[in-house]
Amino acid sequence: MTSTSNEKENRTPMTSGTTSSVSSDRSVREHIPDVVSNFSLINAAAANIVADNNGSWYYYLTPNAAKNLPNYQYQGADLSLLYKYLLSPLAAWCVDNLIPSWLAPNVITLIGLSWMFVSYCIIWYWCPGMYEANTDLDLASTYAVPGAIFLFNGCAMLIYQTLDNMDGKQARKTGSSSPLGLLFDHGCDAVNTILGSANWIAAMGMVPGNVSDLVGNDDHGNIQSKSLLSEIFGGDAMLATLLILGPMILFYIGTWEQYYTGKLILPQFNGASDGIFLGATLHFVSFLWGPMFWQSTTLADGAIDRLGFASLQGRVRNMDLVLFAAIITLVQEAVLKTSFVVRNYGLQTLRTAMPHVLLVASVLAMVHLDPTILLRSPRTMMHLMSGLFTEQTTQLMLDHMIEEKFELRNRWCLVPTVFVAAMMALGVSFKAENLDTFLFVYTVGLWIYLAFKISVVLYEVCDVLGIWCFDIVTPHPKKLSEVERDTVGTKKTN
Repeated sequence: MTSTSNEKENRTPMTSGTTSSVSSDRSVREHIPDVVSNFSLINAAAANIVADNNGSWYYYLTPNAAKNLPNYQYQGADLSLLYKYLLSPLAAWCVDNLIPSWLAPNVITLIGLSWMFVSYCIIWYWCPGMYEANTDLDLASTYAVPGAIFLFNGCAMLIYQTLDNMDGKQARKTGSSSPLGLLFDHGCDAVNTILGSANWIAAMGMVPGNVSDLVGNDDHGNIQSKSLLSEIFGGDAMLATLLILGPMILFYIGTWEQYYTGKLILPQFNGASDGIFLGATLHFVSFLWGPMFWQSTTLADGAIDRLGFASLQGRVRNMDLVLFAAIITLVQEAVLKTSFVVRNYGLQTLRTAMPHVLLVASVLAMVHLDPTILLRSPRTMMHLMSGLFTEQTTQLMLDHMIEEKFELRNRWCLVPTVFVAAMMALGVSFKAENLDTFLFVYTVGLWIYLAFKISVVLYEVCDVLGIWCFDIVTPHPKKLSEVERDTVGTKKTN
């Protein structure tokens, strides 16, 4: 206001004192560039203050996290030959020929997960205990489980896998790649682990416990009592638990390795490519030959007879071959990746692995000490494991992206599981109905908390990056405000 009034005064007709007026006018004009320059600096400083304050009100993201997140760059590769020569070219063709450029990559990811969720609900309806397709059980409530549900799930797995490979290619095609897409994709993959594992158990007619506990007597006619692998691992309850935890363990170890190395390198045989493809094949076999194919011993008996191991005749189920291969793969990859990280980054890296170690140890202890728990509350236990695993894995990935520490002390939702397992290990006896009720309430509360956390984290990440989660066409208000601020700054400078 001062400079403007001075300019108006200096525009009055020159009378006496003309020389002093001209000098004053020249002085003001000489200082105008300095004033404009200072105004621009003040404007830039204010913009920086606004940007800094944008991260101060977030609930999950710290100011440092909001600063680091936009700079994150994903590094990874899938070395699977199946992915290289079949899955990747198929996904690329679908993106180039079937997917419109306005469709957000996260929508593709969500559609894929929806297929798996629908399939999971269908199999849950027909096989609530996961063993209902086992026709060898003499149960009064036995009914015919339609084989079409396993055909549908096999197709759903392949659709999910294809769409999961398409989302990244769509992001690169549309120029919408972002840390949000990686986090969203990672979270959906984490949720999908339990959907796949539960459906595999149902498709093989596997009893997640002792048949004698299920039918009320010692049923020596069931193949389960003769299985060598079941005997070694302490029953099918433990085998079912390992089948559920196995994909989670591999998933967590891969994320844990990425947390330190900054890269996600999937080996030549991995669950994301080869594992899901083989899982879909398992369901197609169940559709064509029935789930009881996996309870028979036809595949191993011929080899056992030729090798002369008569004592093993009829003791190796077809399902046991699948489980044994899965266990060997789990142990091999877990040992190799863990030893690599510890050798290169030190023993302190094991501290960030402790939350998952506690989860796995607690669940195994609970199932070992109470073998009927998966028969009484199979879905509750699986949803509990899935919720705890999803919370851990997504937080580990987020901390990797924002360059913050993954702390065991922040995994407070794991405390009840560890407490119950510790009490059971110390000999404390819980009534079955009380324990089941507690686990149900605990699981419901956990998923309510996760729904809140996931929604808030997605909102904060979107706000930091200035993008929408499911829309790549509509400009984000934050981006608009940045453009407007830059435009105003440019006009004032000019």
